[in-house]
Amino acid sequence: MTKRKERRKNDPLRAYILRKQIFALLFLAGVFGYAGLNVWYGGDIWMETVEESLAGGISPETAPDTIAKTVSALDESIIGSMYGRMEFIETYSYIQALLDKREFNNFSYIKDEDGYLHYASFFREDTNDIEEYARRLRRLQDCVEPKGTKVLFFVTPGKYVRGETDFRTGMPVNDPDTIVDEMLFYLNRYGVETVDCRKYIPNETLSIQEAFFKTDHHWTIPAAFAATQVLVEQMNEKFGAGLDPDGFYMDPANYESVTYHQGMLGSMGRKTGANFSGLEDFEALWPTFENKYDRHCMGVTDVTQHFRGDTTESLMDVDVLLENGDIYSDSQYSLYLNGLRPYEHIVNEDNPDGVKIFAIRDSYFSPMMVFLAPMCSELDAIWSLEESHVLDIESYVRENEFDYIIMEIYPYNINGDAFNFFKGE
Repeated sequence: MTKRKERRKNDPLRAYILRKQIFALLFLAGVFGYAGLNVWYGGDIWMETVEESLAGGISPETAPDTIAKTVSALDESIIGSMYGRMEFIETYSYIQALLDKREFNNFSYIKDEDGYLHYASFFREDTNDIEEYARRLRRLQDCVEPKGTKVLFFVTPGKYVRGETDFRTGMPVNDPDTIVDEMLFYLNRYGVETVDCRKYIPNETLSIQEAFFKTDHHWTIPAAFAATQVLVEQMNEKFGAGLDPDGFYMDPANYESVTYHQGMLGSMGRKTGANFSGLEDFEALWPTFENKYDRHCMGVTDVTQHFRGDTTESLMDVDVLLENGDIYSDSQYSLYLNGLRPYEHIVNEDNPDGVKIFAIRDSYFSPMMVFLAPMCSELDAIWSLEESHVLDIESYVRENEFDYIIMEIYPYNINGDAFNFFKGE
């Protein structure tokens, strides 16, 4: 009996299985322990996400779409609030940098030879909806034309410029130029005025490296100011808008340029980690003149906020520039109008006779709105991709009167969600 016990004790197979069992128990304990930690850490955030997604109610007709959006939003919330998420990302990021990689996370992002991050794409699905998007904007124009409102489509440049951006061989960059060209073709065909900002930025005085951030898909603030100059010039030329007749507000001499060093980490950088993308400088333009504004804006939770005061107090979020700010929670680009709010209503108390503008826009327009505001009496805006239950672009256009409606769009945002208005004939 003793010999049998000894044989069992010294049996290598039994010892091997025992080690596997211990590892499995420890592994499962770690997995479930980490899951429990995440529930404790982010449970409240998950519940808020579900409540926001279901805030508009649910009916048998809308149930499939509502449930799908809720599941998608919950999935993003769980991933975004994962405990130690950035530590995991930065560890992986550091390894990729050591390997001198130029792609990240199975080509979610790629890096050019100047260190700028770009979207990647191995193929793009053909779409036959571009002409329909143009028709929707034409229907909007037909709706407001009796009121004397002018409509303008303004497309920003993309970060990738053919012939100028240099990649290693085989990098599948996502190039939206074909879609932009098709969109402009149909808009011109349907008689909607357009401005193609790709013709103006980059230029001789503003290189592609100066016009865009390395770690973000947005353009820099000097580029946004240059685009505002283009917009004002084109509105005066196409519509006789009479904006800034003395050239005061579009004169760079009336803004103070301040560079904040190594504090900018854009949305792309937060996805890849600072070890892979690096940090970069942020150049802000501060107006040296004063204007008083009354601003109401709506956050993603449909809660309205109110700000009143000069440009810095009402239109700019200086907290993102503080040294103790979290570079992973927001970028310094959010200095202007908090980056992006689904709804903005800005009243210029010092210019009651200025023009009234409504913008259907994305986050590229935020700094441009700050630069446009001194020339306006009122400046309203709705995010073109908004999913709020209390905002509707078509209803807002029908119920209000404006001098100008500007649809600004970033090339990668040209899709059905951005043109979710005037679908009917």
